[in-house]
Amino acid sequence: MPGHSLRFVPHVTYALIAAALLSSGAVADNHPDASDKPVALAGWKYRVAVENLPGIDNLVLEKEGALFATQERGRGAGKVIHIDHGKITTLISGLDRPDGLLLRGNLLFITEETLNGRVLEFDLTTKKMRTLAMLSKPEGIAMFPNGDLLISEDVLGGRLLRVPREFGKSIEAILDDLQRPEGVLIKPDGVIVFAETASGSVLSYQNGEANVIVDDLSEPDQVELAPDGSLWITEDVRNGRLLRLKDGVLETVLSGLRYPQGMAIEADGSVWLAEQGRQRILVILPPGRH
Repeated sequence: MPGHSLRFVPHVTYALIAAALLSSGAVADNHPDASDKPVALAGWKYRVAVENLPGIDNLVLEKEGALFATQERGRGAGKVIHIDHGKITTLISGLDRPDGLLLRGNLLFITEETLNGRVLEFDLTTKKMRTLAMLSKPEGIAMFPNGDLLISEDVLGGRLLRVPREFGKSIEAILDDLQRPEGVLIKPDGVIVFAETASGSVLSYQNGEANVIVDDLSEPDQVELAPDGSLWITEDVRNGRLLRLKDGVLETVLSGLRYPQGMAIEADGSVWLAEQGRQRILVILPPGRH
């Protein structure tokens, strides 16, 4: 329902400034944190798949062992890269803080998380790119069944927006007055799920009603739905966690992460994870996989 508002949650200004700097990659780019090691839940294992990726942010699977990823760096240093079994190729360069990433068919959709950021469509076949919208720090990105995009604006008082891909159609506000909405997804039944970073919550939205799914988190950032229906969440903080909500039970699959960002989940339950603070991508393997 347009204009629907959620509660306001006060926050310390310094914390918000620090979070903005870290999410921009300004700190993580210059000071990769290799101290300590993440700790996995019993039965789960992880390995480092790719290293030395400043600003690594969101991931999408192209095929088994191959990914597209954003490197969220500013002032034209941002990129979209292709990773195929460790081989890295720059697909798009000259971007300004590219963040959200979505793959549908031969099209990639990218958001630039700046105050006047672009929502971009890139054709993998023709290599042509077009701008679909200019928004206030667009970040999360998902697609409705009709092809319209769901975009979140990562600001206090931010919105969830329906962005049409046809020129001439208006952008529609689905929810407003949100507290830094970031990662978004649309479930098969049409329910929207999104992370509200500044309130520490993950919420669902359908038929004009918003409900908290999980709260008391530390800056939840990205959300992803696994093939088994479980909901995965990252916490974008220095001692962040990779969380899984399955059958109403929330568990920490990996702790001790440094600013974990986007995820991509394979059919067998393996999870690719961007760990921005250590400039790398991890592969997390479920019990029974080695």
